[in-house]
Amino acid sequence: MFINPPRVDGFPVVREERFEHKDMGSVYPPLSLLYMASMINKESDYDVKLIDANGFDLAIQTVTEEIIKFAPDIVITRCGFDTQEQDLQVLKIAHGLGSLTVLRNKIIADVPEIRDSIFKKNFVDVFIDSEPESVITALCKEVLLYKKTKDMHADQWLLSAENRAKGCLAFLEKVPGISFHCGGRVFTNEKAAEISDINKLPFPAYELLPSLNPYHTGVMSAPFALVQTTRGCPFLCTFCAYGKSKCRERNVESVIQEIKYLKSNFSIKSFLFFDDTISIKGGRIEELCKRMEEEGLNTLEWVCCTRANLVNYEMLKAMKKAGMKEIAIGVETGSAEILKLAKKGVTLEDIRQAAKWCKELGIMFYALVIIGLPGETKETVKETIKFIKEIDPFYTQVCFSTPFPNTDIYKYYEENGFLLTKDWSKYFPLAEEPVIRTQALTAEDLKKLRNYIYKKLLFRPLYLLRKVRPFDWKWNIEGAKKIMQRIAAVIMKKPVR
Repeated sequence: MFINPPRVDGFPVVREERFEHKDMGSVYPPLSLLYMASMINKESDYDVKLIDANGFDLAIQTVTEEIIKFAPDIVITRCGFDTQEQDLQVLKIAHGLGSLTVLRNKIIADVPEIRDSIFKKNFVDVFIDSEPESVITALCKEVLLYKKTKDMHADQWLLSAENRAKGCLAFLEKVPGISFHCGGRVFTNEKAAEISDINKLPFPAYELLPSLNPYHTGVMSAPFALVQTTRGCPFLCTFCAYGKSKCRERNVESVIQEIKYLKSNFSIKSFLFFDDTISIKGGRIEELCKRMEEEGLNTLEWVCCTRANLVNYEMLKAMKKAGMKEIAIGVETGSAEILKLAKKGVTLEDIRQAAKWCKELGIMFYALVIIGLPGETKETVKETIKFIKEIDPFYTQVCFSTPFPNTDIYKYYEENGFLLTKDWSKYFPLAEEPVIRTQALTAEDLKKLRNYIYKKLLFRPLYLLRKVRPFDWKWNIEGAKKIMQRIAAVIMKKPVR
């Protein structure tokens, strides 16, 4: 049984390989669990069930009832980094009901001391340390084999003194890419090989969900899906928990077939290309867009995320023709010096040019900004406000710098005494309270400055007027509602998306 845990404090949570914390305004399908389930679902030896308590807003009691009803041998889940305590309740319940419990979180996998502290709770049996799809098949096969062996020959798996010392989960010692907890000790196996050809992965098992109707973003309507065309990001941004990894690409035809499958089987209206940098390889996105037009898939609306230095006018034009409505780009800051310190590898001119092209083509440009990066001062915040006003994105999201413990900047904040807490539940970038300060700015300064940024950007009559679409009253009503929610959150000093 694959379980995406319930929402936390009313917030939906994204628990994926490139996004592991609470969110606002968007509900995504559990893509990683769907991929893992697809690996297992193609085997005839297993009965597979998937519960998305986050997507369908199910209470923990409902999840418990489903576990009891299905009586799974194995329960597999993911947790958000900032929602560990709440998410782990699923495994605590499953463990108490006799299931082998399995957990995955990419950030935690990079920080073994946090993983091992979770094992001490004594209800997580296995932690997936490597790419989940490279682990899940071998893990389930070993459990199945052990179950059959145990049924026929009790304790025959205890073949050596070493295994006896390890205890009841010694049968997992040959499964690459996992750690497991036995007899009060943690045993870590060798890493699993990375999936070099992601074209070999089956499509995510969307058929295990009742529907795709609960899923959406602030702009994209349900039924909504995630489509991943690449994995990994080779760039060196110091604040990123998911970079410095080899980028692997799916071939265009594979992606086209998946979109067609989602359209014909689930009637999707929109989707998100869930890549870190979809445009990393020149010519590939243009080819994909051309094929989408040829297949009539440009009637679907979609959004994506990439870097400003990896787009050009013709590429964006092709993306617009293929159905793209919005593109999110990491602006981070209006300070050239902070961009350099963060090893972003993008210049202000790159961002300026990308924003100009988006405006010319009528593409909604979504700017992602971070406040509180190393070197931040009141002056650099003013530079950011000035720069955002200049490029004038459709919307700007401002997050506090959140140094997850597998990032380069975590060490910087910790060593300089700028890390204010190690309460991981507070590591929510959209939260109203920062977990850091800078040399020049206190946490209170950062809070006031983030509100100041939003007020300067949102409370502009011309900015608001440009959001109006004549004769499109549905858009205007929905847009006004969202903007008023953001303005209210700013005024009330609440989390803002």
